[in-house]
Amino acid sequence: MNHYYRLMVPTTIYNEPAPADLVDEVRVSVKLALAEAFGGYTETRSNGGYRAESGELIEETVYQIEASYSESNDELVWKLAAEIKERLSQESVMIRKDHEVTFL
Repeated sequence: MNHYYRLMVPTTIYNEPAPADLVDEVRVSVKLALAEAFGGYTETRSNGGYRAESGELIEETVYQIEASYSESNDELVWKLAAEIKERLSQESVMIRKDHEVTFL
């Protein structure tokens, strides 16, 4: 399998820490869906940041959840990104498909 999807799960809601139980619920939901669709996933804890619409620099811990695939399922991955965005009140969510980056 030479292809992969990677979703970012943030740990802040704007510039405040998100409730840890909510972050964990979202992570588990994403991991279960990717494992079911693609057979497994890899999760990496990282640090990231972005410039908010207000201009403020937001820095946070993020969880990168990646799944390799031989048959794509963009619909599922975009649905998961929408769930992350809604549940964690994000301005956008980064989706990586192979070497292409999209923000939802």
